Amino acid sequence: MDMDQAGCTEAVALGAARFDYAPAAADYDKAMWRFSLRTRPGLTGSLLLPAVFAAAAFLVRVVAWHFDEGQIIIAGVCCVIALFAVRQWMRRSRVRGQYAAHAARGTCRTTLTEEGLTTTGPDGEGDGADWSAYPWWFETPELFVLTGSLEHFFVLPKRGAADPEDLVRARALFAQHLRRI
Repeated sequence: MDMDQAGCTEAVALGAARFDYAPAAADYDKAMWRFSLRTRPGLTGSLLLPAVFAAAAFLVRVVAWHFDEGQIIIAGVCCVIALFAVRQWMRRSRVRGQYAAHAARGTCRTTLTEEGLTTTGPDGEGDGADWSAYPWWFETPELFVLTGSLEHFFVLPKRGAADPEDLVRARALFAQHLRRI
């Protein structure tokens, strides 16, 4: 290996971050709740259907005049409560499915590079994604969470950092390629 190759290897190593961890269901639950309650996309997604229902109820009231105001309010409250319960159950079910798929690998090794992220299990089998698969990211005290939609998360526990500098490298890569929410 000559000096040019050594310099290239060192540059790649400086821009990469490695995390070794065992996925935990509690991490996925924390990611879902944090997203749903404390991010603009999560809140917007949670409030979209109730807003649509309220607009439809208002139109029924204005156009048809078949319901009095009390009936519309009671029907609206019942629908919103049912909607939130069903939606949270569905979100939780999807997130649990993601956890099960990730946990089936056992101990995971995730490597973050300029090109994207790659996750492998102990058997060497794994998959990768470029940065466009997860346009948003957020951080909690214990986790980095990448998300591409309202119910799809990639949860990366900070406890798995191979080196404390990997946390700094990961933040730098996320800031460079993703939008923070």
